[in-house]
Amino acid sequence: MVSVITILLFFVYTWGLGYSATYFAAKSKDCLENFFMNIGIGLGVFAILSIILNTLQVILDWKIFLILSLILPAFSIYKRNKTKNWRFDFPKLTKANITTLIVLIIFIISLSIYLKGAFTYPYLENEDPWGHSEGIKYVALEKTAFDPEVTRYDKTVDAVLPYIDPYPPAYNILLGVLHQTSPNLTWTMKFFNALIISLGFVFFYFFVNRFCGDRKKALLATFILAAIPSYLSHFIWAHSLVVTLIFPTFYALEMIKEDRRWAYVAMLLIAAVWVSQNLSKPIQITILILIYLVVISITHKKIFKRGFAALFGGLVLSIFWWGAVLTKYGFGNFVAAWQPRIVEGGEIISAASGGLFSKLVPIIKSVTDAGGSASRAYGFNDFFIAKSQNLINNPIGIGVFITLLALVGLVATLIKYRSKIVNPENTWLAVTILWLVFTFWGVNGVTFPVSIARGAFRVWMLMAIPLSIITVEGIYFLKVFSKKNKVIFIAILVVIIVGIFFTSAKQKYDLNTAIWPTSSAFSNPQEAYEMAVWFNTIPDNTKVFLYAPRPKFTIGLGKYSCNWCQDEIDFRAEIITKSGEELYNFLKNREYEYLLVAPNLDYKLFSSEFSDDIVKEQLPLRYQEILNSGLFKPVYQKEQVLVVFEVK
Repeated sequence: MVSVITILLFFVYTWGLGYSATYFAAKSKDCLENFFMNIGIGLGVFAILSIILNTLQVILDWKIFLILSLILPAFSIYKRNKTKNWRFDFPKLTKANITTLIVLIIFIISLSIYLKGAFTYPYLENEDPWGHSEGIKYVALEKTAFDPEVTRYDKTVDAVLPYIDPYPPAYNILLGVLHQTSPNLTWTMKFFNALIISLGFVFFYFFVNRFCGDRKKALLATFILAAIPSYLSHFIWAHSLVVTLIFPTFYALEMIKEDRRWAYVAMLLIAAVWVSQNLSKPIQITILILIYLVVISITHKKIFKRGFAALFGGLVLSIFWWGAVLTKYGFGNFVAAWQPRIVEGGEIISAASGGLFSKLVPIIKSVTDAGGSASRAYGFNDFFIAKSQNLINNPIGIGVFITLLALVGLVATLIKYRSKIVNPENTWLAVTILWLVFTFWGVNGVTFPVSIARGAFRVWMLMAIPLSIITVEGIYFLKVFSKKNKVIFIAILVVIIVGIFFTSAKQKYDLNTAIWPTSSAFSNPQEAYEMAVWFNTIPDNTKVFLYAPRPKFTIGLGKYSCNWCQDEIDFRAEIITKSGEELYNFLKNREYEYLLVAPNLDYKLFSSEFSDDIVKEQLPLRYQEILNSGLFKPVYQKEQVLVVFEVK
């Protein structure tokens, strides 16, 4: 199941594209920093490059990305060979490299924890990963990220593939291209999602090192970020990519100070942010960038022109996606895609109806609404006490030690620097404090009279970033109690690290290694488990037809079903009225090998024309007809959970 070649290709794609994007820019003298930041930058370049290729209708094939990622590295090898310049700077055992080695240990531990949790169960969790699986499979096979020209039975906009078109598809494209060389989709999603999140800690370290100019502080901040429960669980969704891209983006913005050509790199990465997730996260990240640019301009008494140019250029470049979908759908339908229906007086109307202002209202609401699937008003204990039982897509909570140290760090910084915080050398502290204010406001959007960020519970992951940096200042403040005695300070540091482990890191470990729930279409996770067990007995990508309204479970468990084919969509809309013979003929003509019936799945979405009562009445009759038809051979049965038929 493990695809070593795909893991190698992932690093070739990202490192090669990162190397190419920074080819003409000044590099760090630290070869390890250059190597890993090439990967982080390449991750962003892959995102925007894939969108550009898709818009230009170039097929999204892994061989094209491989060639594009190797052009400049191959040219460099050619030049070196021509000039006989084969001198390489191999890593030496320096204090800086020892620090990097510790960061890599944090990366390995994080990856191990996330992978352990992801593979604790064989199914995908919640709704988002199942939805992403359809988009990833579609990209892998069709090699495009534009929705097929089909409609589902309810005729809603963006109902066929929920994370493809108009939803920015960079995450699905990346995993879809990786799936082209990695046969098992479930493994591909779980492994590379965990890898992307864990690599983010390495990118974060190099960014903070540049940001504050102290590798020891950067190391501590990396440990704290990795320990904070609310920073990215192993949940599979586009946030894994877009949040990870924050660190290479700010790294590139920092590097502009040394070489103005880094502005082009930053532009590419900002564009990547805007095509990796829907509007809410890119807007929040853009606000973080604006805070950074404005503070730098104030503290240096000079507008950071190249930084603003990079931001503007990135927004313009993202039009390759947003312009394409606006052109395709038109403004009204584009708005409807984000909020398809509005209920007024009991009557469902289109969000696209009315004048320009009424069309903009849904978008404005969608990016400022403090609600979301799990947002609520948070109290002190929600921050202070980290829990092992938590939300899976975005956990909440910080932990006792980190919360106290962050408060100490914030107060100590404001008292110590006061007016000096606007000095150029303290820019990073001013930026961090304002980031913390913005994200804290966002997290408490339900509590505060005015909300500034969509989905308050989703802002916890962003708040963890400045929180980890300011917590380090709290740790360094405790140096005053050591009376410049290094032994005492090291002892204090050990106590703090142990305290963080037991009040934050352990809870994060417990959550990320627990058995998580799955789609609400299943009555319990055991049903999904039993289904996955059988799926694992047949080869990857076998054609399996799931007798259900949304057959995403077939794809999410590593098999194949054409969920985007119009004839299959139409057939499913009326499937509960089809006879056993009609079902057999349909499956046989499309070369399906298995028919799977799961009696307890939520079938209420079969069609808007069928009530729950009709479904409950007709489904047992259809199952019995299939059984008695003689056209299907029962090959597996788990009572009241799953029945599998081979299509004869």
